[in-house]
Amino acid sequence: MYLIEVDRVLRPGGYWILSGPPINWKKYWRGWERTQEDLKQEQDSIESVAKRLCWKKVIEKNDLAIWQKPINHVECIKSRKVYKTPYIYKSDNPDMAWYYSLSFIRDFIYLI
Repeated sequence: MYLIEVDRVLRPGGYWILSGPPINWKKYWRGWERTQEDLKQEQDSIESVAKRLCWKKVIEKNDLAIWQKPINHVECIKSRKVYKTPYIYKSDNPDMAWYYSLSFIRDFIYLI
């Protein structure tokens, strides 16, 4: 969901830069106190969503990874059916959001 929002606000041709875990996990995984499998899965998930958003990975070097959003990727996105409508809870009570379980976000992430 996070990357879909980044895609929404990132201008066409813009760059998204990720620094830190899980980038360069093969070098730092011991210091991060996480398993190699966990870090690999996290990076693979990021790569998968970025690919479905039609972003091009420009470079991964040291502790940085840089992706570029294409100038026009509407057709690519439509063909990959990336966007699914997330569940949006509706209530007349503005305080309801403070007491609502966010477990549906975890379920939504598995859908994309």
